[in-house]
Amino acid sequence: MKTNKLLYFVTLLTVVLTWMSCDNLQLQTNYDYQPEALDPHINMTAWEFMNSRPDIFSIMIDAVKYAEMEDVYSQTDSVMTYLFINNTGMESYVNARGLVSITSADVNKIRKLLQYHIIKGEYHAYAKKLPVEPIYVKNLLNEEDGLVTIKVNKSSQPSVGSPIANGNVVINETSSNFSSKRISSITSNLMPTNGVIHVFSDFSYYKSNVNDTPAY
Repeated sequence: MKTNKLLYFVTLLTVVLTWMSCDNLQLQTNYDYQPEALDPHINMTAWEFMNSRPDIFSIMIDAVKYAEMEDVYSQTDSVMTYLFINNTGMESYVNARGLVSITSADVNKIRKLLQYHIIKGEYHAYAKKLPVEPIYVKNLLNEEDGLVTIKVNKSSQPSVGSPIANGNVVINETSSNFSSKRISSITSNLMPTNGVIHVFSDFSYYKSNVNDTPAY
């Protein structure tokens, strides 16, 4: 009986102390969520960033070295929009072309692959630098093989092939560039010291009609 009384007393004392301590709590007066934007700037060049993530870009790193284009990704004389292709996307290129590895391909085709995915100028979702309707932009390829369109999704609804549409960058939106291959970014609007980076899990190319063979 003494044990039960002692347990009852301890429990009661705990409840009273807890209730008394509530008087010292300050009520929350602001229930609004205060958003804080993440800084998209990266204190390194596009090439340095690519090499900082070999877990994601190891095949693209090999492709850049194979094509001897390191200077294009590391240059700081002009602003470029770099469309990075992760390992999944590069593997899809290797498999689609029946290659053993990225370095077993014709080096000129790898160079064209990379040049197609580098756009001259600064295109990102900040400060209205990129419209929601596709626009033609100039990449490092010349003439017809270099035709490419770009846009940003501002919708709250997912688009085809894109689970998260808002802020996604789309290359060659369907019907915007003949029969060219459409791709949608999985990470976008990264800001290295020499431009912009958008990351894709696939590669794109220009085709005037469905029967055409891509340049690379």
